[in-house]
Amino acid sequence: MKSVNKRRPAAGLVLAMLTSAVMATSVMAGGPTWKPPVNVRLTNGVELQDADFSKRNVAITWHEPGAGRKEVGIRTSVNAGSSFGPISWFPDSRQAAVDICGGSELNAVMAHRIGPGNWFIEHAVGSIDGDGFVTTPVAPTDGKQRHPDVACAGGRVFVSWFEEEGSGHRLFVAHARRTVGVFGTPIDLGFDDETFFFDGLAVAGVKDRAYAVFQRSDGDLRFKRWSIGSGPGFAVTPLATQIIGNGTPNNPASYPVIAAAGDKVAVAWFRCGALWARVSNNRGRTWGPARKLIEHAACDGDFIAVQRSIAIHDGRIVVAYMAAGIVGDGEVGLFSTRTDFASFSDNQIASSFQLEHLVGFVTVSGDAKLAAAFNREDRVRFRRQQ
Repeated sequence: MKSVNKRRPAAGLVLAMLTSAVMATSVMAGGPTWKPPVNVRLTNGVELQDADFSKRNVAITWHEPGAGRKEVGIRTSVNAGSSFGPISWFPDSRQAAVDICGGSELNAVMAHRIGPGNWFIEHAVGSIDGDGFVTTPVAPTDGKQRHPDVACAGGRVFVSWFEEEGSGHRLFVAHARRTVGVFGTPIDLGFDDETFFFDGLAVAGVKDRAYAVFQRSDGDLRFKRWSIGSGPGFAVTPLATQIIGNGTPNNPASYPVIAAAGDKVAVAWFRCGALWARVSNNRGRTWGPARKLIEHAACDGDFIAVQRSIAIHDGRIVVAYMAAGIVGDGEVGLFSTRTDFASFSDNQIASSFQLEHLVGFVTVSGDAKLAAAFNREDRVRFRRQQ
């Protein structure tokens, strides 16, 4: 299960400070009480890339300056983030994503450099306890592949990425049997000629469904799903593509994040300065209404709110977001709902110094606790709810 996903814009795109305007459909409530944070990586230039949470397991990945180029680091925890194991390093790599699969299997993807102007997506699989990784190229070319994502669905692992093509990018998804690791022919999701929006593709999965959400240059947000058969073959059947968010080329439905658990799928995206969300309760066959979570945001306004991550647990959906106005430093908020955003609470969870927040849930003594990986002042940290 992909419970949290990092496919969102850079923090620099947000203007500055959170304004005090009222969220029209929210119910203000007290924020979570956090345990003291745990340092995951402390070094100059470190950039948090992705995190995943599954019961007592945590995986966090980042990239940082290496020997002349960036390199990816991954650390994991098997005790709900109380402590973390040693770093697994992947040199000459960047833009990593992780997914915890089947309880103890860790899948990771990253853009790996093999020569001047040549980057391909590399898949790595290992144990959550950090016991080595086996790496496999997904679909190498002599061009540039970038910004991958990864999710497990049944006996398959799905990987998405952008591939440079002319002045834009082509969107691809490929999948492999988890026990074999040989990826099939890439699935072409189309071309996006707006290079500014190349963060607009994310994947999620559950035991018999895989999902992709992606934006295209026409501005609409699309949702693609696949049915996964039983073993040993785990046959993949493509299902119809849907448009779940409307936009225009000038005001696209962009930077989507997606989470799935059981029959529930939740997607959040950005359009016209506002954060939108939509939920399906039948594995993406039909969808509830698209809900604008920041009522006062507008295309030409001086306020912006951008989703950072999304997670689902036991019917509860949480979205971490960054909001800012034209002056000040901005803040991080958390929407939480059990009614598919018909109503929701809204809490501040961090200041401008912790704008990068990837949220999910961990299990402590049988109870689900909100958890987050975040960047702050050249360090990657983890914290969980008391």
